[in-house]
Amino acid sequence: MFVRRSNRDHRSTHARQRFILDTKWIRCLSVGLAATLVSSTWASADDTDFFEAKVRPLLIERCYECHSTESGESMGDYRLDSAPAMLAGGSRGASIVPGKADASVLIRAIGYDEPGLEMPPDEKLSDDEILILKHWIDSGATDPRTDEHSSEKPVSPLSRDVRSHWAFVPPERVSGDDLREHNVGVAVNSRDLIDDLSAKYANELGVPVSEMADRDTLLRRLHFDLSGLPPTFDELKSFREDRRPDAFQRRVNRMLADPRMSERMGRHWLDVARYADTIGYTTAGKERTIKGSHRYRDWVLKAFAEDMPFDAMVRHQLAGDRTDPKNESGNADAMGFITIGRKFLSNDDTLDDRIDVITRGLLGLTVSCARCHDHKFDPIPTLDYYSLYNVLNNSVPPEDLDAAASPLMLVDRDKLRRQQVYVRGQRGNRGDDAPRQYLTAFRKSEEIPFETGSGRLDLAEKIISNENPLTARVYVNRVWGHLTGRPLVDSPSDFGFRTAAPSIPETLDDLAADFQSHWSTQRLMRRILSTRIYQQSSITDSVMLSLDPSNTSLARAERRRRDFESLRDCILVGAGQIDRQYGGESVEITSPTITPRRTLYAMINRQNLPGLFRTFDFASPDMHSPERYQTTVPQQALFLLNHSQLSSAALEAAREVKQSHNDVGQQVTTLFQRLLQRQPTASELEEAVAFVRSESLPPLVEADPRELWTYGTANWKDNQLSEFTEFPVFDKNGWQIEGKYPSPGPFSYARLTNEGGHPGHGDNAAVVRRWKSPMDGVVKVTGMVGHRAKQGDGIQAVIRIGGEVVFSEKQFSSNRPLPTKKRKIRKGEFVEFIAHSGSTLSHDSFFWRSKISAASKDGTVVEANSVDDFSGPFQKTETPQLDRLAQLAQVLFLTNEFAFVD
Repeated sequence: MFVRRSNRDHRSTHARQRFILDTKWIRCLSVGLAATLVSSTWASADDTDFFEAKVRPLLIERCYECHSTESGESMGDYRLDSAPAMLAGGSRGASIVPGKADASVLIRAIGYDEPGLEMPPDEKLSDDEILILKHWIDSGATDPRTDEHSSEKPVSPLSRDVRSHWAFVPPERVSGDDLREHNVGVAVNSRDLIDDLSAKYANELGVPVSEMADRDTLLRRLHFDLSGLPPTFDELKSFREDRRPDAFQRRVNRMLADPRMSERMGRHWLDVARYADTIGYTTAGKERTIKGSHRYRDWVLKAFAEDMPFDAMVRHQLAGDRTDPKNESGNADAMGFITIGRKFLSNDDTLDDRIDVITRGLLGLTVSCARCHDHKFDPIPTLDYYSLYNVLNNSVPPEDLDAAASPLMLVDRDKLRRQQVYVRGQRGNRGDDAPRQYLTAFRKSEEIPFETGSGRLDLAEKIISNENPLTARVYVNRVWGHLTGRPLVDSPSDFGFRTAAPSIPETLDDLAADFQSHWSTQRLMRRILSTRIYQQSSITDSVMLSLDPSNTSLARAERRRRDFESLRDCILVGAGQIDRQYGGESVEITSPTITPRRTLYAMINRQNLPGLFRTFDFASPDMHSPERYQTTVPQQALFLLNHSQLSSAALEAAREVKQSHNDVGQQVTTLFQRLLQRQPTASELEEAVAFVRSESLPPLVEADPRELWTYGTANWKDNQLSEFTEFPVFDKNGWQIEGKYPSPGPFSYARLTNEGGHPGHGDNAAVVRRWKSPMDGVVKVTGMVGHRAKQGDGIQAVIRIGGEVVFSEKQFSSNRPLPTKKRKIRKGEFVEFIAHSGSTLSHDSFFWRSKISAASKDGTVVEANSVDDFSGPFQKTETPQLDRLAQLAQVLFLTNEFAFVD
């Protein structure tokens, strides 16, 4: 009854069945009887009949979804599926007071009289339904339902023995004597104790341990993991011919010492820290860019390059204002770990995000689940959440941020504030004081609350304490996952009671206990890289797959595909266009031409993350990301086939090859060596040479998609558009009236960006995005439009094709796909997307993504995308035409061999 739910369709199937059984004899009766019938028809009827006919069906239909044992929910600690449960109530007292409807919490909630207590949250009960419940309570609340679960005594997560869970017990080193004895006679090529553990488990399953990977595969794998870049053909040849017994270890040591390693490992940590360069959604006119965001990214790179101990990394990221108050060593920038996240309109939500990144990122605990109630599964009471809230709420930006040692740092409040528990997460419902202290389950009873300012430094010390069973395990599991392709624990940011131990728990424990003795990431990586597990082949067969389909025995390597950053960087390397500058400010990488900077340095716009990033499974910057998820979707291949960046890369690769060789056979061979790091086979060489010597076909379309779009303001009234005027200024990735924003007068906040914008005030300041058709034909328009604010009255969204309105609809607090619109269009006519402010001139920010496809009778198709085609002023360039050698280069960029590591 007391937690908002947005969807009533996920009701308990069992509850529905009970509704049918309990009421089948009165199906002809309607819950919606008029108020007079409630008082007269049932006044003399048996109270139990009234309950069964009217009350029970109503409670099942509207309340059981969130407040019943059968649905697994008791929001606000309220259950409404038995008489004892309703009399017991929850955090606000008993649900009902028999004989006193107006004094019952249930009636207060369904009356929608108290903000935050409106239930059901999705739709208020009808007047008749409210009268039924009032009548029932005033008549004594007869209820024959017994508590079928009263005999069960469920164990509260708060009372569970912490040491009964594997992750909450300190990790210990494993003795290798018994393992070696067990593995006698088993050929496992052991390099480390964890190899012996794997071999023992594999032997028990009957799974054969894989052979070692060949030299080429091993070096490609190592380069992918430690730099994200491919080895050169000559490097592969040299390693293949190096017969020294420590050849691989020499290569590992060299690559760990290379700063490129920190770029690779640093990107993994930025996923954990939900790195972005903008704050996300905010009110119009407020600066969205995070000042100095790149300084946190560069600090992460420096920390990994210098092998800063992980305990020191944690200390600086949580309390850099204490460890380096003047930022003399740059460690105050490390506090971006806390401050680089999304800035919500509500400070409570911003602090919740910070609690989440600290606890899931460092401890593998979902503490944010305790914001409104005690954790449902783990021993984390709401008090723990608000203890951490207290720590972070007393950590604020410096008063003069411009003069601060770092724009990313926090400092302690001069006068620390108290913090009470917000009962059910609501500010107006205050509970007990929440002292600044560590988590209850991992705190000794005699420990005193944090004493150092806000408590951030004390919190850091508790997190990195050798007595903490979680921090080392969580971090080691992340590093293992990055290097091997699969973490030992499948939920890297949740080590709670619901998470099963890894199949070989001693592997994680031994690595974690060892890591706690030195906290060196490079030493940890060196150990993992030296194992047979890392160096073995990924080749498998039906026997191995049937015995161990998930590879729990670690008896084979995981076959992996390049992630977004590695794929794009390898394309840059193949094109000879990569800029190896280390560190620096973020840059846009989605323009039609190649941006040579490594993908690590891309501008991450949290509010408008480009479709390119989403297509290739980039980590969401909106929140902490435990790991990347890989998908295979058509858009990936379509980007590699059609985007002008790939055309440019292919042209550059071909140009460099031509400069080195005149012979076509040598050109083809060099291209294979450059992009795939190998020689072409005889058949590949023959077919590729024939292809390169064949005649090129003329291009189908020679148009820069940016030329077809214009952006401006216009008068929009009575479905008529007039006085269209192009925006004269492009600033901060958007078109607007002048350099000053907002500007005076009716145009005020008028602005268009790649994924949305804001109209000006009234009829004379509608904003318009226009696409000009380059041909006669039929045009199809699809897309998504929305308005996120809950204030104001929304915007009017209009689509015109050739001057005809084909769509016009108000958008208020919405997010919806547009219906597909088709219409004939003539060359030179416009498809126009118009946004009008409506009568209320505030909270009019909107988003709008559209795709256009125009087809002529001769089969020519021109496609446009409002996001991908968006651009500021640009110098028109001729569309490059790929010759046959460049086309071959693009084909090689498209191959699985290029995209996969093994």
